[in-house]
Amino acid sequence: MLETSGIRSALIIAPHGDDEVLGAGGLIAKLTQAGATVRVLFLAVDASSHYGLSRPTTLEERLQELRVASHLMGYEYQVAYSGMGMLERLDTLPQRELVDLFERELDSLRPDLLLLPEGRDYDQDHRACFQAGLAATRPIPENTNKHLAKKIITYEMPKLVWAAAFQPQLYWEITSTIDLKIDAIGAYRTQLRDSPHVRSLQNIRNLAQLRGSEIGVNYAEAFGVLRWIP
Repeated sequence: MLETSGIRSALIIAPHGDDEVLGAGGLIAKLTQAGATVRVLFLAVDASSHYGLSRPTTLEERLQELRVASHLMGYEYQVAYSGMGMLERLDTLPQRELVDLFERELDSLRPDLLLLPEGRDYDQDHRACFQAGLAATRPIPENTNKHLAKKIITYEMPKLVWAAAFQPQLYWEITSTIDLKIDAIGAYRTQLRDSPHVRSLQNIRNLAQLRGSEIGVNYAEAFGVLRWIP
């Protein structure tokens, strides 16, 4: 379990709106409350039809959800592919395009901490972002003017049990920010489902409680570690 001291900036790659809060909302809140600059790069935001929702969502609904969540959490954001029909189709983009996009963001923000989706997710969009993230953060000396992200972690989704056993290597206690995380997830109204669905508010809280129990605290978020240079 680590503290946020020393992390002045963080970049979160989020394939879709709400991934950032589901995977790292408690950590994001702790970082912004500590004065860190947090930027979320959302990849695909589109109007869409969803299982469990009686009507299609509109693009403006989804963009409004981002605005509300970002205001609650205190992060800045940008959307790479808005209204371009790329939802669940990021794997059809040339990987070079995603790598270039991520490198531009890394070189612009020069974050102390980078968060990527877990690479063993069954969602092809998450895997595409993970693979491009690996390429974008290959270790090249900083004297080449390419930013070397020294701390790179992967965040989990509540659905990961369907893909592979997620074995956390790092935890952040989020007891002080769990309620804010739940409020921010609630801002994504079109994405919520009733319990026992994995995207129910109760299930999301339960997962944070489970991760907390693994390190002896009330609530936590768990991450994989790709690189950690002090």
